[in-house]
Amino acid sequence: MDKNVHLEIAKLIGEPINPNLPVPVAISAIADVDTAEPGEKVYYFSSEDTDDDEIYDVDAEGAITVVKRIPKADTTLTFKGLNSKLEYVLVDSVLSSPDTDVLGRKKGAIARGMDKLELRLILKAVVDSGSVATITPVSGEDLYDVIMRAKHTLEDYGDSYALLCGSAVKEAIDDYDKAKAGTFNYNVALPARLQALGIEVMKIFGTVKTTGDGAMERLLDTNKFIIVARNSTIAEGKPLHFVRRRISAEIAQLMGADVDTAQRALIVNPTPVIVAGVNTLGFGVYGYESFIWAIKNIKALAKSADLSAIL
Repeated sequence: MDKNVHLEIAKLIGEPINPNLPVPVAISAIADVDTAEPGEKVYYFSSEDTDDDEIYDVDAEGAITVVKRIPKADTTLTFKGLNSKLEYVLVDSVLSSPDTDVLGRKKGAIARGMDKLELRLILKAVVDSGSVATITPVSGEDLYDVIMRAKHTLEDYGDSYALLCGSAVKEAIDDYDKAKAGTFNYNVALPARLQALGIEVMKIFGTVKTTGDGAMERLLDTNKFIIVARNSTIAEGKPLHFVRRRISAEIAQLMGADVDTAQRALIVNPTPVIVAGVNTLGFGVYGYESFIWAIKNIKALAKSADLSAIL
């Protein structure tokens, strides 16, 4: 009798698909990125130095005019803490499913959500700021005119532009040449024109939700844009600054996080996981980070009003 055991071999192709999109633009493309040690304070100057550039002719008596100046006041930034939900997967489910990467995928989803929220908060700070110039279409202007006016608002203060576009704005840029073909007196070729002027177009899409949001919120309004002059002539670095608080190895060990000098803890909680007060045979996954952001140079930023009427 043949005692060889028959083995049924199956192959699983691919992995589960999640339509939630990753962050469409790295924060480092528009902001200087830094870290702070545990307990370290971070400051910035919240007001401009508006002293005039004033030089005198040499006085007949050689007298020097004396003007007293005082340092600008600094402002301490308050770090914002983020933590994800504690998601858990039953041990029995992990062992009986071909989806063996479920824990790693959930860690990736937490990181993706935190990346999105970081970007959304930075862009929201620009959109909500009354100090950042807002470009509103006037009668007879189209998208080309509004973008050029925004660029001209910044060009005294910097170059190397990034144009962060909501989805509808990006589509209007892509379709501009065809949409205007019947009315061209000359060929604008908007996408090529933007490239020639040193303006990098970046589409901002995706949604995220946090405490206080009633629903998923867009990272940037689909009908708006923000333009950033990344190489400023009046200040060092990019006009935005983003700082994450480092998690020391000692603190990470207390948290049970497999990190060393990381700025974000993504933790797999060993079994059992407490669910509604009950020890549950499962693995938990959650994340934590602490960060701040600041607008350092409002002269190198501009934003559009709602452009739905001209898109």
